[in-house]
Amino acid sequence: MAYFYTNNVNVMNKLVLLFLFPFFLNAQNLYVESNIGVASIDGLGVFPGASVLFGKRFEKSESQFLLDMEIGLAFPSIVTAKLGGGIFINKEKKSAVLFGVRPWPFHVYSQINFNEGRRGQWIVSVEAGGVLLDDYVDVDMYEISLESLFIVNFGYRWNIIKK
Repeated sequence: MAYFYTNNVNVMNKLVLLFLFPFFLNAQNLYVESNIGVASIDGLGVFPGASVLFGKRFEKSESQFLLDMEIGLAFPSIVTAKLGGGIFINKEKKSAVLFGVRPWPFHVYSQINFNEGRRGQWIVSVEAGGVLLDDYVDVDMYEISLESLFIVNFGYRWNIIKK
């Protein structure tokens, strides 16, 4: 079982990197984000976590919609990534509401980006783990969501390169 778990983690980590890498080639709207949070782990209760991610926001001047992608290091999952889309509440201040997926560990999320300051912005996200779908699909959702039911994250984004 340990080999199977380790092998699946390695495959998922490689897929996350290959999936998101091309989006960071064009260096506009880049940021680094630091998060702390807690997860509700099935059978363990509440467990702390943290991450440092590099991200990129895609937006068009004539649209209220945005696409947001992140990849980085995390504890306890080692690597993680997020891909989401949403709508600006106030485009000038970059406040927005987003919905998306975290491919590893698998979660779906909603996120609020608060008004952007001179250096960056605060974010809050609430995530539902794939474990909640385990009875409805033929995939071991406990394994790919690291047995997480929910995650709540608080973070800050520092702008690296702004468009």
